[in-house]
Amino acid sequence: MKKITSFLLLTILISFLANCEKAPDAPKAEVGSEASVGEIKGTPVAINTEKSIVKWIGTKVTGKHEGTLKVSEGSIYIDGNSVTGGKFTLDMKSIDNNDLTGDLKGKLVGHLKSDEFFDVEKYPTAEFQITSIGPIAEDGKTEITGNLKIKDITNSIKIPAKIGFDASKKPISANANFNIDRQLWKITYPGKPDDLIRDEINLDLAISL
Repeated sequence: MKKITSFLLLTILISFLANCEKAPDAPKAEVGSEASVGEIKGTPVAINTEKSIVKWIGTKVTGKHEGTLKVSEGSIYIDGNSVTGGKFTLDMKSIDNNDLTGDLKGKLVGHLKSDEFFDVEKYPTAEFQITSIGPIAEDGKTEITGNLKIKDITNSIKIPAKIGFDASKKPISANANFNIDRQLWKITYPGKPDDLIRDEINLDLAISL
């Protein structure tokens, strides 16, 4: 009887894990302590906030949700044809959902804005500031390190990115897709006991100048 019970429990666990929505397939940000920001060479170029956007994906046992955040302001520093730094601000009150409609969408967005998630009334903005940029390959790929501030908590993250150039080799865009562990920014709401939320949040940054 004990063997049968153990087999049934194992079968249920395997079934449970098989049906869990997987976290987005993307590099995990390397996280460290807040880094210092040195002197930045070059000229600041304002980010085009109409064309720039941050997409997010969150997953849980029964599925996933995805949406967007608006970039409210920011600049990228350019020295010749090189990106040397930059900083931009996210409007946390703009957080939106793309896969639901009606009351369900309103309920989810309201929950994300509440103090169980991002507490946007207390923390209306989030920020990312570049602290260093690795060598840029011919295809534009590089590694960017910067301070990500959410809910007044700042951690340094290193992420893969790609810089886009125009015909004259001037930088015109930056894109990065990566996962962060929300717990490191004290976004701790676990979800329902039968529908737990994964700690990984996928962020897809598309910054245009």
